Amino acid sequence: MIIPKIMGKLQMQTSKQINKLRNTPGNKNWQSNYHDHFVRDNASYQCIKHYIINNPKNWDEDKLLP
Repeated sequence: MIIPKIMGKLQMQTSKQINKLRNTPGNKNWQSNYHDHFVRDNASYQCIKHYIINNPKNWDEDKLLP
């Protein structure tokens, strides 16, 4: 499938640039097993938009964050 290849390339290229700027060669910058979702209609778009806007407010409560 082509989408996973595109995502892999995007992750590789952005990680290289992030690590270059931070002087942290080889650091992992992406969460593994990302959740992808196709936006099929306005209701789906609104739900995803709401999640993106509001999710950072919950980070302090996230048990997976170091």
